[in-house]
Amino acid sequence: MANEANGPTTALVLGGGGLTAYGWQVGVLAGLADAGVHLGDADVLAGTSAGSLLALDLAKGSAPADLYTEQINRERPMIDVDFTLAMTARYLWAALGSRDPDKTLKRLSRLALSVRDVPETAVLEAIGPHIPVPDWPERPVRLFAVDALTGTPTAFTATDGVDLPHAMAATCALPPLFPPITIGKGRWMDGGVRSATNADLLTDCARVVVLAPIPKAAGATPSAQSQVRTLTTHGTRATLLTPDRASRQAFGRNPLNAARIPGAAREGRRQGREYAEVVRGVWDGSGPPGHEQFPDR
Repeated sequence: MANEANGPTTALVLGGGGLTAYGWQVGVLAGLADAGVHLGDADVLAGTSAGSLLALDLAKGSAPADLYTEQINRERPMIDVDFTLAMTARYLWAALGSRDPDKTLKRLSRLALSVRDVPETAVLEAIGPHIPVPDWPERPVRLFAVDALTGTPTAFTATDGVDLPHAMAATCALPPLFPPITIGKGRWMDGGVRSATNADLLTDCARVVVLAPIPKAAGATPSAQSQVRTLTTHGTRATLLTPDRASRQAFGRNPLNAARIPGAAREGRRQGREYAEVVRGVWDGSGPPGHEQFPDR
């Protein structure tokens, strides 16, 4: 059972979902900071895929307001990849082919392992220029990935003996765009194939705020809400913030459309301001226990 005596006190979980997901989460953090709620000060910064990049930005000491300005003005080049319609069809075929989460993960693992025409070095070359720090930061960061050979999830950290570029490549190795990354005896793929947030892996933390740009990935995967419930079952005080209707409209249909980043960031900032008091109650421990699912409006 999580408590402040035997584990980290606060954790910020940042979900995956592409360029618009990154922009929206930056906006949420900026809006919360406007209200005096500074989630970037978390004892643990945890990320999946695009959320991993933001976790490293915060660990570096970047202020949400500065990151927000970058996103609004599109001052920062983001990862440019072409996830084609054919790739989308192959991913959905694997994700939607079973109602069993374990079987779904096995199908997605087979898809990842089938990618043989792209070398692992290509993933490192694509991700490397966008990593904001040359090595693991001093602040605790957890980057989520899944072993395509076993289906086992993990959180890569500075203490695992894995260099940061390989850990980042693993958490961003989305099939069938990229192959899994070889680390030790495993072949590691994007943690988003298991869950958009992997929030249920933070049970050692006492207070957790989860940002989930994608509340539930395609297929028989656990929702962010169910994972927050897992946390609360273990005694963690946790809350979840997901995009409302206006934010989803700002995202558009293509999460890799850079033109949508400013709109996603603006809507995220609005939501951060609107829900600051609820998030504050979890962050400082003053609010009621349990989780809060922010509704669509």
